[in-house]
Amino acid sequence: MRKKTFELTKGEERIMEFFWDSQSPLTSMDISSMTDEFNDSYIHRLLTSLLKKEMLEVNGIEKSGKQYARKFVPTMTREEYGAMVMKGLGIKDEKALAKVAAALFKKPEGTDGKEETDTKELIKELENIVEQLKNS
Repeated sequence: MRKKTFELTKGEERIMEFFWDSQSPLTSMDISSMTDEFNDSYIHRLLTSLLKKEMLEVNGIEKSGKQYARKFVPTMTREEYGAMVMKGLGIKDEKALAKVAAALFKKPEGTDGKEETDTKELIKELENIVEQLKNS
């Protein structure tokens, strides 16, 4: 586990989204082909920064034409990153986590019945998580 907490920059978060949404390791060329937001040089800088922050690790090498490219994978999930940020903000104990869960799924006024179904599914999932924690 990392010793200190940090937040990613907007660019780093955007790059991490590609990794979190991918089912396989990505190269800088893969990311470049997925977005026009960043030029190749900036992508390389973001990847270097994410490596230093230990958000990514090298997961092999891939030949592309005459060159080789490193393949990267994330070292933590989107949810683990969110938890790390919350801990950095002081949201650590059970009561605070319960308040965060309630805030995340608070129903806006004037909503239809779909949110009620979503809430029931959320409650089931939370109950499953609580049961797993009890058994571990």
